[in-house]
Amino acid sequence: MRQPKGKPGAVVLGSDFKALGVVRSLGKRGIPSIVIDNQPRSAWFSRYVIRRFKWKGNMDDEAFLRFLLSIGKTYRLEQWMLFPLQDEVVEFVARNTSQLSHVFQLVTQDWDIVQWVCDKRLTYRVAQEIGIPYPQTWYPVDERDLEGMEITYPVILKPANSIKFQQATHLKAITVHNEKELITHYRQVSDLMGAGEIMIQQLIPGRGKTQYSIGAYCKDGQTLLAMTAQRTRQYPIDFGLGSSFVEAVEIPAIEEPARKLLAALHITGMVEVEFKYDERDQQCKLLDVNLRPWGWHTLCVACGLDFSYIQYRDVQGFPPAPITPRYGPRWVRLITDIPAGLQERHADITTTGTYLRSLRGKLVFSVFDWQDPLPTIGDFFSVVIRSIRSFRSTGSRDQKGSHKQ
Repeated sequence: MRQPKGKPGAVVLGSDFKALGVVRSLGKRGIPSIVIDNQPRSAWFSRYVIRRFKWKGNMDDEAFLRFLLSIGKTYRLEQWMLFPLQDEVVEFVARNTSQLSHVFQLVTQDWDIVQWVCDKRLTYRVAQEIGIPYPQTWYPVDERDLEGMEITYPVILKPANSIKFQQATHLKAITVHNEKELITHYRQVSDLMGAGEIMIQQLIPGRGKTQYSIGAYCKDGQTLLAMTAQRTRQYPIDFGLGSSFVEAVEIPAIEEPARKLLAALHITGMVEVEFKYDERDQQCKLLDVNLRPWGWHTLCVACGLDFSYIQYRDVQGFPPAPITPRYGPRWVRLITDIPAGLQERHADITTTGTYLRSLRGKLVFSVFDWQDPLPTIGDFFSVVIRSIRSFRSTGSRDQKGSHKQ
């Protein structure tokens, strides 16, 4: 636990493969990490982690705040950097910056800024004001509002706050083809979360090959460094909970809209902005903004932009120098990309040969690293355990639903 002289460490809130990317980025430069999670995942087992804390409960409540402040003082973590890796934890840190900043150095902005990203209704309001296209969206307050809405099908039911929806349904969105389906699904989702939290959004056709992202580092809304990528495959293939295969390619069409949006939101730190190309009107439309390390952020390292270390250095008072990204590398999360490839093969979207050829060349793996092998084993077992729990949870909800009928 002894802190290297002149190098405060990082307290990483979460231990998934995104967290692993942060831990490795800093660890390879001699910067230690402490990991806190309520379920050990890949980063938990990294050789670069010097201490692990398992928290029994939600990582977004008053008890967790007291725990963080306590270990900060007990283990002399003053001025260590606090990296939240999940959306709900980003919100938690943003809402408690005044207390947390007395102990830690924060990479998360105050809630008065972060709220405009956490709530998609607010994000789209800003996009509309500055002229950035996004899918047509309706915001019903309750079921009665649906009657007066002129909705063009197909649409998706989508949450204003993603994490609440995903925790309740294990889905990112629900496709709806007609009014009857809309009412049925709206009622089901309303039982799980507040009706006012549900958005209805026009479905943009196409899958991963029309989904683009820009990863950036900003300071007071100014984009200092950036690179673009195509999120070619996701799992599940219709509305993936995360990308499984991402290619570093230049997408000039999304650069200016992203810079404009980040300026309007006054963002500081590392951020990902997601778009989808709509061939019907030939526009790239805004989908989401992530104010944290995103799934494929380690691809950026292979392209010359190590955003985790850039953020660490900037908080230490060393602003980043200009860097031109190198395009070409690809990122893969095999544990979800193989099922995605099988789904695409079954849907006649790809062939076995085409899928295998996509894995040639310079690949960045989400977890596997010869210099740090244990996270691969930990990642596999954590995915298996979560899948079993998800299956049991879904079965339990189905049983309850059948009893209600």
